Amino acid sequence: MLEQLTDQEFNEYAKNHPNNTFFQSSYWGDLKEFTGWKKHLLGLKEKGNIIGATLLLSKKIPVLSKNIFYAPRGFLINYQDQNMVLQFTKAIIHYTKKNKGIFFKINPYVVYQERNMDGCIVNNGTNNQKLVQYLKQIGYKHNGFTIHYGKDLEPRWVSVLNIKNKTTEEVLNSFRSSHKRKVKKSLSGWLSLEEITSNDKEKFDIFKQIMNHTGERRGYIDRTEDYYKKMYDAFSKDQKIKIVLVKLDLKKYEAVLNTDLEVFNKKISNTAIKDSEKQDLIQKINNIEQNLKEVLTIQETQGNTLYITAGVFLLFGTQVMYLFGGSYDQYMKYLGAYYMQWKMIEYAIENHYDYYNFYGITGEFEETSPMYGLFDFKRGFHADVVELIGEFTYVINKPYNMMYYGLFAVYKKLKKWRNHK
Repeated sequence: MLEQLTDQEFNEYAKNHPNNTFFQSSYWGDLKEFTGWKKHLLGLKEKGNIIGATLLLSKKIPVLSKNIFYAPRGFLINYQDQNMVLQFTKAIIHYTKKNKGIFFKINPYVVYQERNMDGCIVNNGTNNQKLVQYLKQIGYKHNGFTIHYGKDLEPRWVSVLNIKNKTTEEVLNSFRSSHKRKVKKSLSGWLSLEEITSNDKEKFDIFKQIMNHTGERRGYIDRTEDYYKKMYDAFSKDQKIKIVLVKLDLKKYEAVLNTDLEVFNKKISNTAIKDSEKQDLIQKINNIEQNLKEVLTIQETQGNTLYITAGVFLLFGTQVMYLFGGSYDQYMKYLGAYYMQWKMIEYAIENHYDYYNFYGITGEFEETSPMYGLFDFKRGFHADVVELIGEFTYVINKPYNMMYYGLFAVYKKLKKWRNHK
């Protein structure tokens, strides 16, 4: 029978489980309570030791006086043990029935087919087709092998860099040559990383402005300021979150440009250089002079320093996860995104994490895909494509399940109508 676990008890088990993510932590449960869910930390014990556990979230549907349930990123069990899968499922069925459940959902952090950084299936790699079939056999309904955002509660496709037992030099050298060059260039001295808290109103406002701008640029509505603050409050209890800003120092950038300009002017004055090399130097000098003009223009309106990139990172178990991020598009040439990613990868390596998780991508890898740029940016850091087994629903009460989805369809139509008024 399932037992209620304490926050400490659950987190200690969760962080050491092979399928650990921040979603299966008491901190995520605390954040979801802010958005109307109730957290349940549940475990199965054998001789006093936890052999399986889950964060289960529930939300009451007032019209029906029933609850829906969701285990974000699935149960923390051994999915290769069919007896355990069945035993834990039965325990959750019993628990949700007792608590007026309509259904429960899971989307386990379990690989479906092992893939490489280009999204190609690895020959003789990990494959969990049998697990998918078994879950369906014991009563779960599969949401399908989705490839787009928005079809599952959490992305089925993520991008993950394996940094286990690797040095910073090894990881940097594994990057695509263009990414490696940009990372090194971003370390020239004009950028710095600042960690902020939700109590630093001025810096937090700057963070939110960057995130709002990014949402507008990419066509989505960013999360509210309260949501980010509640996230910080939940995860900062045990220092499991970092909200960072990248600051651009235009004076330092100007100094680097002037140094480069001096070097190239000296080279071009050499009468022995070839015409092709001279033309290349002329182009470089013109580019630097144009950049210097842009810097002076920005300084006149924005001052000598400004914040250009922001990110939210969650630290749990064996992973550092890049959950949210944004940049001002007009300042992308200053490489704030590359700098932020590298500094956080460096942090993850130095603090002995095994994985740096870039989080969501889609399952489309063609250059014509609308989300190709995001995938390709993450791939450039030598991150592998991770395809998960997907989302599953176990229906507890079929009549109420039909009523719930009928009401949900009406709700979506009303919401769409209000948004277009």
